[in-house]
Amino acid sequence: MDGSEVDALADQLAELVTLVASLPDDDFALPTRCPGWAVAELVAHCEGILVRLVGENAAAVDTAPRIDRAGYYRFDPQGPREGDDTGRTFSEVVRDRVIGEVGGRTPSELRAALAAAVGTALDGIAAIPAERVIHRSGHPPITYGEFVASRNVEFVVHTMDVAHAVGRPERAAPASATVVVAILDRLLGDTLPASLGWDATTYILAATGRRDLTPDERERLGTLVTRFPLLA
Repeated sequence: MDGSEVDALADQLAELVTLVASLPDDDFALPTRCPGWAVAELVAHCEGILVRLVGENAAAVDTAPRIDRAGYYRFDPQGPREGDDTGRTFSEVVRDRVIGEVGGRTPSELRAALAAAVGTALDGIAAIPAERVIHRSGHPPITYGEFVASRNVEFVVHTMDVAHAVGRPERAAPASATVVVAILDRLLGDTLPASLGWDATTYILAATGRRDLTPDERERLGTLVTRFPLLA
């Protein structure tokens, strides 16, 4: 597949690789706002998303899609994960897996692994049809094209998470931010009040619970305030 969402994702991945490549080794031990993860775990998590994107999460299933890129985020992260009988929530399974994915690797190894995973993923995406239906654990079936589009959210947010942890500016590649904002608008189900004056970064941080709303913003949002965060 190809298209604007893939191009946007490629831009965002380039931003992430550049950021991670610029970090000194000591920064990989810094805590992030993702509970229980240091920068090293977050980098490994991003690598794992990419590996699965053209691996197990690209496997075709013989069924019709039931959700789109916005519907992908209407799930309960505190619910159980399919195939896991330990009683852990979806979020806990992901957290524990990521800690294992670091596997004692050095910052240099993590930098190289992330860059390699980006290249492999982009090559793999190009060879997979957008209309293929896949089924990721914890979510209803979705077309591969819509799933790839949803990855813009993951990589914009996690690029910002790394930047926040190391004291760098939080920003998204413009094309990827456009894809993400459109998804957030659909999750909101309404139009943000123009009086908020939010740019894409502010909207994304607020919508994902990474930025607290001010009293003035709450007032301007009115009844929409109850929908925040739009996803966590």
